[in-house]
Amino acid sequence: MRFSSTTLLVVLFTVLISSNFAKAQGQSGINLNTAEALASYTLYETEPMVYLVDNCGQLINSWNVGLTFHHPKLLPNGNLLFIAGPFTIRELDWDGNVAHEVSHDDLELSIEYEVITLPNQNYLCAARRNLSQSGFIELGYNWDGTTSPNVTDGVVEIDRETGEIVWEWNTRDHVIQQRDPSANNYGILADHPELLNLDAISKFDWTFHESFMINSMDYHPEFDQIVISLRKISEIAIIDHSTTTEQAAGHTGGNSGKGGDLLYRWGNPQNYGRGDTLDRQLFFQHNPNWITHGPNTGRMIIYDNGLNRPLDGEEDYSTVPVISLPVDENGVYTLEEGEAYGPAFPFVRFSPQETNTQFFSSYTSGAELLPNGNVFITEGRIGRLLEVNPSGEIVWYFRAPLSSFLYRAEKYPLDYPAFAGRDLTPVGPPPDTDSTYDCMLITSTGEPEGSTLTANYHPAEQLIRLQNGSGNGLSWKLFDSQGRFLRSGQSDFQQVEVSLANLPNGMYVVQAEDLVSGKYAAKKVVKYY
Repeated sequence: MRFSSTTLLVVLFTVLISSNFAKAQGQSGINLNTAEALASYTLYETEPMVYLVDNCGQLINSWNVGLTFHHPKLLPNGNLLFIAGPFTIRELDWDGNVAHEVSHDDLELSIEYEVITLPNQNYLCAARRNLSQSGFIELGYNWDGTTSPNVTDGVVEIDRETGEIVWEWNTRDHVIQQRDPSANNYGILADHPELLNLDAISKFDWTFHESFMINSMDYHPEFDQIVISLRKISEIAIIDHSTTTEQAAGHTGGNSGKGGDLLYRWGNPQNYGRGDTLDRQLFFQHNPNWITHGPNTGRMIIYDNGLNRPLDGEEDYSTVPVISLPVDENGVYTLEEGEAYGPAFPFVRFSPQETNTQFFSSYTSGAELLPNGNVFITEGRIGRLLEVNPSGEIVWYFRAPLSSFLYRAEKYPLDYPAFAGRDLTPVGPPPDTDSTYDCMLITSTGEPEGSTLTANYHPAEQLIRLQNGSGNGLSWKLFDSQGRFLRSGQSDFQQVEVSLANLPNGMYVVQAEDLVSGKYAAKKVVKYY
């Protein structure tokens, strides 16, 4: 079907969809693209490949990163940054060549999950340091005679050029337990919200080798602070990066004057004796990150996985809370005597209850606030990538093919510096994508002034009858309610019948164009039997 360049408005179709769609897994590739979605490119991983796609799900670029990697990011210079192994950080250029690589030589330490480029161009990484069972018992860990962790979690800064670890913070230096006065690190939890409770480490998640499990983090350059996700205790926490390594292992120094102690924490105040089960907000979360644009600047957004969430006959669900931090312009966090860190409730939360947004992934996943005010969600367990508007309605939906336990995808606006001067011509859908989505859709239904085209649904015959009052022939396209192209046709006659007989009940959109004048119309029809 052809379209006149003077009458084609835009290549997007806007339609609201039901909550049932939000529960559907969908086909691989693009499932929905509406005019409310951010004009952007999306980066996702399917080992050993990383793909960059446009809003139509068409492939823009790809990189082969190997079989061992963690969460690739696209840097402003166009390089792909990722952790290539327990000791190695690698950057590939736009064409897939190794642009930079560095390794550290501390065999007792492995880097995991997250790497961030700091303003000084060094790398900030989540890390794990080996510790024996007896070492954990010395810390005050309550060994039950069966299993115990064998790594402590931390954050390291690695020199970009030499691989030297130039700064380190580790959980082992900031722990407490209230169970046994005769064991090390005993103290009253409520008196020490700056410390991590060893007895809060969950064994529900799995009895793997992690302890507190830092599974993601973000960096605040103005405050020189790091937020970490401590999955195994269902909390996020903020630490001071302005310290030396020696100060980070202690309780004084740095901009905060508190060394490596926690500056702030949120999600589960039971862990520090200032709350109960009703005060818990997070359930094995991922991806806390500061919002850096728009009216929500300074707030924090989190993906709350919802694993082991108490349910009252409901299906399992994840949420995305946005919280207002109790912080001043100097990065100092307010904590009232004897109280838990605020806020008591999120500023807003995307969930089945609050926004009718249904999604669930017990592991991996992430969320970020986009420049247009929408939220981008990685539902990692099944590789669903969703963009939802402030009301929680899904406005863009892509499902990564052959992907499970997708750690986190990233969305970049069209003006992101990495794309400047690049050839961004789509080359077709990514491999293993079974989507047949057609992005050539107009922004709304209706008839522009002067159009002679009409469309009427005849339920008894299960067909749409298109009529061109000008007497000219016409062409047509049919789309489902999710904006996906179904079929098309063209006729030299002024009347055409479009059958819906083999299609399920629901809403459809038929778009038609006069073959002579180029005038067009687009109509919604509902098949109900």
